[in-house]
Amino acid sequence: MPPAGGRSSWASSSAPAAAGASSSTGRSWRGSTGSPASGATIPCAANGPRATAATAGPALERFYRARAGRRRPLPEFVARAGTGERAARATLARLQRKFAEAIAAVINILDPHAVVIGGGVGNIDLLYAESTRREVLKHLFNPVVRTEFLRPALGDSAGVFGAALLSAGPRS
Repeated sequence: MPPAGGRSSWASSSAPAAAGASSSTGRSWRGSTGSPASGATIPCAANGPRATAATAGPALERFYRARAGRRRPLPEFVARAGTGERAARATLARLQRKFAEAIAAVINILDPHAVVIGGGVGNIDLLYAESTRREVLKHLFNPVVRTEFLRPALGDSAGVFGAALLSAGPRS
């Protein structure tokens, strides 16, 4: 737990080992088993996929391919969504819904001040839009979203750096 009055943050990533929480002390937020907190295994719905299965780049590419009938890399179909392509827009709408469901669970439990969205999906402007905050709000216990959604300062690979730091840190 963060110290009284301390700030907590959450780093979200499509890589399960890279997701975790920390407190204002700079130490990893660890549960009773000693494992760092991770949102990677949070279900998106009662019978739905895990958060990473719905929101990771490869999963988004598969979802897009199933709708469009052809394979495109994440940055390409994200750009195509801006031109109104139906399959690309449907893929991003699903990402927004599933991200909101998963991150709301984290916010409900940890109430972090900030969430850093890592991996390639961290480059998708939609996740920082007011419409995403409204979608998150549908799943929160509180009537307001105060958590900030932030882009990783270290780019797409920020989660890898975080995972390395967590694994190199002291164990108690």
